[in-house]
Amino acid sequence: MNRVMVYIIHDRAIDEEIGDLLTALELKYFTKWKDVLGIGEKDPHLGDHVWPGLNNVTMVAVEEEIKDKLLKSVKALQAAFPSVGLRAFVVPIIEEL
Repeated sequence: MNRVMVYIIHDRAIDEEIGDLLTALELKYFTKWKDVLGIGEKDPHLGDHVWPGLNNVTMVAVEEEIKDKLLKSVKALQAAFPSVGLRAFVVPIIEEL
């Protein structure tokens, strides 16, 4: 089966919602980076006194058919939290060991 890697970069303010999303889709396995710095289309998240916000990154490998459900859920969260940074990127998995 073809699997892809989905990277969800999100303001840590919605970390619980991201966890709920993974649970709802029965995605038990993931990797998370916490307190990540970044500048995107929303306010910078640099963890300093000027731009105190921080992001988290959640990475999950999923089957192609689950990817669409996951992205649909991320879009729903984007609509629910329009002022919060939230993006998802899909990368093909070329080889898995």
